[in-house]
Amino acid sequence: MKKERPVTKERVLSSIGLSFRAGILTSGFDAVELAMRSGAAELLILSEDGSEKQKEKLARVAKDEEVTFRTFATAEELGRAIGKDHRIAIAILDPGMGGKLTTLIDELSKNEKAAGSAE
Repeated sequence: MKKERPVTKERVLSSIGLSFRAGILTSGFDAVELAMRSGAAELLILSEDGSEKQKEKLARVAKDEEVTFRTFATAEELGRAIGKDHRIAIAILDPGMGGKLTTLIDELSKNEKAAGSAE
């Protein structure tokens, strides 16, 4: 039986990098907004430390366009995962990878909350 690897921030960032290399990710405010409005985006990931105004606007577009969105990592970490400068927003364009990343981010968040309440 195959043992599941634990969900870590590095594992999620690695999957984001893989998405970039596979060509199923777009980044940057304008490109992400366009991907959502055109129906190409499956998942919006917003950095934890981005501009509140920009994050609110993209979150509103995601809600209007029925795109799943999550907040994860810093802009520096997201950028580094895809070999770029700081990125406050990235969009995953593939349904399979979008679902996988949503699950991983949710599981990581749940594990961090459980660890925090255990202390």
